[in-house]
Amino acid sequence: MQKTRFALGCLLALTLSVARAETTGNELYAWLSSNDSSVSLRGYAYLDGVLDAEDFYLTYEIFSSLGDKASTSESFKIPHICFGNSKITFVQIRDIVFKYLEINPAKRHIRAHSLIRFALMEDFACAKNPPASNKK
Repeated sequence: MQKTRFALGCLLALTLSVARAETTGNELYAWLSSNDSSVSLRGYAYLDGVLDAEDFYLTYEIFSSLGDKASTSESFKIPHICFGNSKITFVQIRDIVFKYLEINPAKRHIRAHSLIRFALMEDFACAKNPPASNKK
């Protein structure tokens, strides 16, 4: 029983240390560029969490619009990432995000979840996204 509590405590501590909304692009870049597998795993976990959240909000918006009979909008309320039928792998997604962080060092102080969206929106923006009012 004590070993189980210890394992759950370690898992909770790891989860809390990875899933912080304040994580910046600087931290994500350091994690993804690390040769230490335990450090790079933090970057992969963070990226996976952002993708899961994006999928949740996209699904929520789709189902919400289906139930809204008064809605005549042909576009989403906020921009989303859509991979569609593409056969993109998680490693490719990681590479796209890493390259974006690498070539945009002046933006790395921005929150990492926003930078992930910026990076992926360039190639995987949903067709139903609202028109962009300005560039990032």
